[in-house]
Amino acid sequence: MPIHHRFEKRVFGPIATPTDLGFKRADLEIFGIRHAFGSYTALVFLNNPDVDSGGASKRSRGYAGTFSIFGHGGCLGDAGHCDVENTRRRFDDRPSHPLTPGFRRLIITKPLRKTCRKSDDLTITIVACSATDENAEQAKRLIDIGGLQISTFR
Repeated sequence: MPIHHRFEKRVFGPIATPTDLGFKRADLEIFGIRHAFGSYTALVFLNNPDVDSGGASKRSRGYAGTFSIFGHGGCLGDAGHCDVENTRRRFDDRPSHPLTPGFRRLIITKPLRKTCRKSDDLTITIVACSATDENAEQAKRLIDIGGLQISTFR
């Protein structure tokens, strides 16, 4: 069974770049990552919305970092089996549901400083690559996230 690579690109922004570059560290925080379907590795780029999905690499302009998501491959249980319950009791110490949305943090201090010196606007591009067999059920979207934020520290 041949393996195929599926690529997906999402562009966020533009937003205004920080004007004060006196930060010691900058993090890109990606939250609310839904991972019910396929696994993927994602490359993140700053101010390169035109990066080619199939040709994106660490050498591409604006590369800021990489993260990977281990997907669960879809739901095989009864109705409601994969529904994530959002409420928990105050002293509930059971582990969270396996499909609780994920979180990733990338340290982007150097790429962000470089980008801020060159431009007043910032775009964040995420390119995901997933290896699947040709008969695999495809999720509507590989990159399914709740949001992004940049945190800087002094």
